[in-house]
Amino acid sequence: MRNFIILVIVLITLVFSGCTQPKKIAEPVRPPIVARPSSPNFHIFTNFEEGFTLKYPTEMVPDLGLAAVRTLLRSEKAQVQIFVERKTNADTYISYSNAPILSGGDPVRIIRRGVSTIHARTVHQLWWRRPSLVKVANDMPYYASVDIVSGPRLTYSLFFQAKELRELERIVPAMVHYFRPIPAGGEAPTVVLPRAAQRAAALSPAAEELLSQLTNRNRQAWGLFEPSFPGDPSVLHRLEQRLDYFFRYILLYSDFSSGMPGARLAHTAKEGRIPVLTLQTFVPRLGGALPLTYALLSGHHDAWLRQYARDVADFGQPVLFRFNNEMNGDWCVYSAYHSSKDASLYVAAYHYLYRLFAEEGANNVLWVWNPHDGSYPPFKWNDKLLYYPGDAYVDIVGLTGYNAGTYYPGEKWRGFREIYDPLYASYNALFPHKALMITEFASNSVGGDKVAWINEALSNMHRYPRISVAIWWNHADFHGTIPARRYWLDETPETLAAFKNGLASFR
Repeated sequence: MRNFIILVIVLITLVFSGCTQPKKIAEPVRPPIVARPSSPNFHIFTNFEEGFTLKYPTEMVPDLGLAAVRTLLRSEKAQVQIFVERKTNADTYISYSNAPILSGGDPVRIIRRGVSTIHARTVHQLWWRRPSLVKVANDMPYYASVDIVSGPRLTYSLFFQAKELRELERIVPAMVHYFRPIPAGGEAPTVVLPRAAQRAAALSPAAEELLSQLTNRNRQAWGLFEPSFPGDPSVLHRLEQRLDYFFRYILLYSDFSSGMPGARLAHTAKEGRIPVLTLQTFVPRLGGALPLTYALLSGHHDAWLRQYARDVADFGQPVLFRFNNEMNGDWCVYSAYHSSKDASLYVAAYHYLYRLFAEEGANNVLWVWNPHDGSYPPFKWNDKLLYYPGDAYVDIVGLTGYNAGTYYPGEKWRGFREIYDPLYASYNALFPHKALMITEFASNSVGGDKVAWINEALSNMHRYPRISVAIWWNHADFHGTIPARRYWLDETPETLAAFKNGLASFR
């Protein structure tokens, strides 16, 4: 009882004294990134969130537009991107990143290569030169990739570019010497992509109208890739009869071996459909494809590309156009993985083709930027946002995510919402003013219940109201002659019935 009375007296005293708990002194807010002068020739740059500090030449200017992905310091003569890789074993990360260059698959000239110890850390350096590219403004063909290993799963990559080798020789040793890891902390910065005041080139009235419909659509439509169309339209027609649905959007592919697209565009439009035309800049060959990024940006394919653009312009009607889709996947030879680990070359090629189309009068084209949902390799230097060509050059953002099944070792069955809930949330935040569409998707049957997957997809599409069009990829990926990824929607009577039932609410 005595203890209880003492406790009551103490509580009353605290309440009336107005100090029931001690006040906390606010800690000073630490800025996430700091750049400050160090000497006449160098400034100090500190990134607390990513955990590093370094000195950089005073002529360089920090660019933090994609700070969640990379730190960029640049001048007229050189630049360095700094990536922090925390998810992958250091040896795996370095060897996989550099494999095309070291194997000769990426046709560059290696200048030097070595491993050293700097400040008790292992440092891997690889320097090379790629061909000079006349279509790239302020081209920087000299590279130095410096990977500083700070732990089994912590690698700091300093990715240098310069117009001349002597500029690399001037800045790389000093910046590597002055680089220091520090404890990381704080929230990662949010990516906010800058908006353009207007499109880079004017649209035709019909294309403008279609873009408005796709941006403001309140009812979703479906499209299809059927490889036999338009050469043999009967396969598509029979499928539509069985589904009781007309696919207005048809996905078409082209490359440097497929000829001009005019006839296929005309046939597609004759049936009352809108073509979704894809150009992939490679030449098919036995055992793979021949990459053409360097050749394209050297102007070697100008005549072919201009004729291609004229074919599209002469068609006259609106075309949804994808340039080098899934560019963030190493299965595509136009990925940065096959061209100096440099995603900016994709952006340069995109801008170049965009200008060329405008010069040839192809104002009927809606440009669709379409990465894969997951970047592979899943490294910061291959992040999909590094491939974004800019707000003025993109009309529609395409979403692509497949349930590839489990045919190959290490693959994982992925549900429809498992793929598209996070993907849609991300794109909805990044591109609030752009039209969105699923440019291609499908499910394999190997490894799970494809009927259940189709039911999940068609019954949940309403969760993504900004998706205007969804295109099913009705074919297969083959392992030799074996269909490893069976994406056919009519693979079995049950999958066809599931798709037909799901389309009922879209008719």
